[in-house]
Amino acid sequence: MRALAGVGTGAPALLALLLLLVMSHSACAAILEVNGNLNCRCVKTASGYISPKRYESIEIRPVGSTCRRTEIIIKLQASGKVCVDPDAPWVKKLLKRIASTKKK
Repeated sequence: MRALAGVGTGAPALLALLLLLVMSHSACAAILEVNGNLNCRCVKTASGYISPKRYESIEIRPVGSTCRRTEIIIKLQASGKVCVDPDAPWVKKLLKRIASTKKK
């Protein structure tokens, strides 16, 4: 059997184009991740329990266009602000209590 003229000669070019597309997508995703988190306020989070008696206020920043993670910032009466881990069990309970008091 005879191969058709031109068939198979574009495979290396197609492979190179596909590779370029994958690499540019990865680079673009990395840039978006960095830019997407530029306005996050919490670099580190604490997971240790903080007594509500020490709270002055609580700021809950949901996931949005400026930061890709939920941030919970507790302003303490005496010593500034602390970012807490939203996945810590005591923080989850705190968030449930806040949500239930807002519904009433």
